[in-house]
Amino acid sequence: MPRGIKINHFVTGGCAVIVSLTGIASYISNSNTNSLIESNNWVNQTYAIKAQLKELEKLLLDAETGQRGFIITREERYLEPYKLAQVKLKDTFSQIRSKILENSRQIQTLGEIEKLSQVKMAELETTINLKRIGQEKELLALILSNKGKKLMDEIRSKMNEMLAVEDQSLIERQKQANQIQSVAVLVNWGTFCGIVIVTIAVCLGIILIPSRELARALQTAFHLADRVAAGDFTSNVEITANDEINKLMAALQRMKQKLSTLIRQVQGSGIQVTTSATQIAAAGKQLETTISEQVASTNQVTATAKEIAATSKELAHTMEQVVTMSQATTTAANISQIDLQRMETSMRQLAEATNTIATRLGIISEKANNINNIVLTITKVADQTNLLSLNAAIEAEKAGEYGLGFAVVAREIRRLADQTAVATLDIEQMVKQMQSSVSTGVMEMDKFAAEVGRSVADVSHISSQIGQIIQQVQDLNPHFAAVNQGMEMQSLGAQQISDAMVQLSSTSVQTADSLREINQALAQLNQVARGLRQEVSVFKVKSDDFSSLTPVDVAA
Repeated sequence: MPRGIKINHFVTGGCAVIVSLTGIASYISNSNTNSLIESNNWVNQTYAIKAQLKELEKLLLDAETGQRGFIITREERYLEPYKLAQVKLKDTFSQIRSKILENSRQIQTLGEIEKLSQVKMAELETTINLKRIGQEKELLALILSNKGKKLMDEIRSKMNEMLAVEDQSLIERQKQANQIQSVAVLVNWGTFCGIVIVTIAVCLGIILIPSRELARALQTAFHLADRVAAGDFTSNVEITANDEINKLMAALQRMKQKLSTLIRQVQGSGIQVTTSATQIAAAGKQLETTISEQVASTNQVTATAKEIAATSKELAHTMEQVVTMSQATTTAANISQIDLQRMETSMRQLAEATNTIATRLGIISEKANNINNIVLTITKVADQTNLLSLNAAIEAEKAGEYGLGFAVVAREIRRLADQTAVATLDIEQMVKQMQSSVSTGVMEMDKFAAEVGRSVADVSHISSQIGQIIQQVQDLNPHFAAVNQGMEMQSLGAQQISDAMVQLSSTSVQTADSLREINQALAQLNQVARGLRQEVSVFKVKSDDFSSLTPVDVAA
């Protein structure tokens, strides 16, 4: 029938347009997904390059720290960071080079950094060898030449150039990823709107045909189109015949299945993008946590070095606290003789204060042991000085009258060395006396704490014990003053280590700041991916829509 043929052509053309739009949208969606994944991979590689550049700088700083520790102490265990850096530097350069093969400018800059690093490691090795063979003058001259500092400044400058290039590349790739994502959302919605418009146009064309049977069939088609327009692809149309109307229903059913497949693909792509962004963000968070732990460890070491330098001041402040607590204890003991209830409370407070004092005395004992080590070092230096003065006297004796002045200097050096040895012996005796007094104080504190814990019934006996402990605490004040003087000398020796740790801490903080910026960018990428997933989550699809299509439908 001519009218039926017209309807057939009209419906067939509309379905062809819908299928074409569906195919185009599917192709563009897959292309955008692949481009987005590739862009994310480039972003990950850029982050990895930046992290490895920071690791390279850290290795050089660790090597320099180990070299400084060996020069100061002449102990081989301080060279462990230096030896570890020698092993890891080559691998780190190889890893970075493998990631920047396509950038000739970065390859050239990395080569310059590698050459400077080799020169830097050679300079560190030279200073270590000079220290080992005892050439202190040559070592001091090499250090004062600032060659190592100039090399590190050049290395940092080259690294900053590479980081700037990577930052610019990161900005461009993130911008490209955002553009791809925006295009994907725009194409998906544009395709959906086009399909809905074509569907409505087909439905309107069929409605204009004056037929009650057609009107009833079109009512079903309109219902299906409304559900599709609302994002619900779970509705089905029952096909009972092979006429033009049922062919239209079948075409609408295939259109719905194609749209459902497209939406499910878009949803899958959104999930994949969200998963990739989440994994990248998790990796960034893990790296930030690692750097934060490193910063915390560095800060802890720095704080320890500063604490050694400031121990004398802290001990003086602690002595003031001890005196204050002793006075408070005396006052509490007097008040407790009047009121047993208040005496019990004061005794508990005094027990806590006693434990604190015992802990402080333990710390003082440890510091006194450190002073013994310093005294031993001074004694060794005095012995070496005495030996040098003896050698000088022998040489002066060989020189005859020309060496008389040198002999006088040698005798004066020997006299000063002897005085130093005597003074060191006096200091050692004072430290031993102080340790004995501290040990006595700790024992008395423990005894007093045990007496407080047993009972508070015998007020007179407890008051007597409190008075004895207060007197013993007051007797410790001169010993604390001696410890304070010794810790000032130790503070001077720790200052150089503290300066080196402050520099390392500053570098670690800069690394942590860079990682926080990276994680912020990853959070923005993750938010955009979640936005895409939320946009397509409004559509409802059935899990068996794709499986119900025939091979011809899938190929179309």
